[in-house]
Amino acid sequence: MEKKVALSIAGSDSSGGAGIQADLKSFSYLGIHGVTAITCVTAQNTQQVRSISKVPVDVIEHQIESLFDDCSIAAVKTGMLYDEEIVKVVAKKLSEYHVKPVVDPVMVATSGNALAHHTFVSSLQQYLLPRSLMITANIPEACILANMEIKKQKDVQQACKKIFELGPEYVLIKGGHLEDDIVVDILFDGKQFHTFILPRIPYKKAHGSGCTLSALITGLLALGESPVDAVEKAKYIVWSMIQQGYSPGKGSDVLNHSSAIQIPPLLRSNEKFSVWLELKTAIETMVSFLPPGCIPEVGMNFVYARPNAKTRNDICAVDGRITKHKERPSLCGTIDFGVSKHVASIVLAAMSFDTTMRSAVNIRYSQKTVEICKKIGFAVGTFDRKDEPPTAPSTMEWGTKHAITILGRVPDIIYDTGSVGKEPMIRVLGKNPKDVLFKIQKLVSAPVP
Repeated sequence: MEKKVALSIAGSDSSGGAGIQADLKSFSYLGIHGVTAITCVTAQNTQQVRSISKVPVDVIEHQIESLFDDCSIAAVKTGMLYDEEIVKVVAKKLSEYHVKPVVDPVMVATSGNALAHHTFVSSLQQYLLPRSLMITANIPEACILANMEIKKQKDVQQACKKIFELGPEYVLIKGGHLEDDIVVDILFDGKQFHTFILPRIPYKKAHGSGCTLSALITGLLALGESPVDAVEKAKYIVWSMIQQGYSPGKGSDVLNHSSAIQIPPLLRSNEKFSVWLELKTAIETMVSFLPPGCIPEVGMNFVYARPNAKTRNDICAVDGRITKHKERPSLCGTIDFGVSKHVASIVLAAMSFDTTMRSAVNIRYSQKTVEICKKIGFAVGTFDRKDEPPTAPSTMEWGTKHAITILGRVPDIIYDTGSVGKEPMIRVLGKNPKDVLFKIQKLVSAPVP
């Protein structure tokens, strides 16, 4: 079995939450073999950095040389480089191997302790950024590199332009330090700004999030993603890891690199990965706002089909259910292809009429909900299980096609009122998970008649 190889040139974090340790866990998450060149050894925990010991620069140089002499390295990231001496040798060696790294300009730990010597910033600007593919800076780091204050989104764009002039091909500024309900990251490629938005996760101070993001970007680049796609996918993955983070000590949380929602090993193709990631993100968003009263007794499933899907194996879904836990929506299971029967059958039936209708989720039935759907202006279809012919391949396939045929189009909503032993149900259909989410948000926020 052949694996892509990615290199991290960074410091060691004895608490295991950041640095080399986080980078290796991030590479492993993506199914990549990670190799390392350690620049510093820190004595730190989740509360503080107690000491920093520099690795001699000749040892750093030998680590890099030995790896390039042996491995076919697909992508490189740099993390804690600490001072001018280390920056210069790393820039020199990567230039010799014609490699442009992803640069995480590590300056301060989550605990607030300094992780860089006063010579670090000027040497980074002079020697490494002109030779880098991308820099991934948080707001405080961007302020220093751009020599300006950043208080609003327009300041972020200005800082991107200033840092871009230092030489990297892409500038990513992470917006987590701005005080907004949402987190906005901005990527600048010299011509266009790309914006990535996700909800802020409250009460989380995540140790190692910056290291993990840059390592995931590096790993996705090694897998062949474009820089823009790599940033988008890495941001969603980090958001999930932060959300499922935990506290191994008395200080900051660490990211959960082995979270329940892992990338299944077979999802290495860009198309399947994109489908999986979009559905995963939608599910995480939905459980954050969905009223528990919307969850049926049998639980929910949320599915998303590949383009031109033909069988259930082409449809990504929850391998389990979305259920109630302590009166809150909760995902019970993983996300994979070929694991849904009923909701997958609904999507396949809908796609036989309109190939763009690739996503669906089931929610609890009530006549009041149906009335709200009609009042909102949703197209509503229905079927009666008593009319199902004995030769029908499945109730969901027949019922969906029957409702669509009567209505003359694929509706937003298809419901049935159940039968003996069969719970009544509403299904929300859409072109993709975002479309389905929009309809659910509109439904739950509508005034009750």
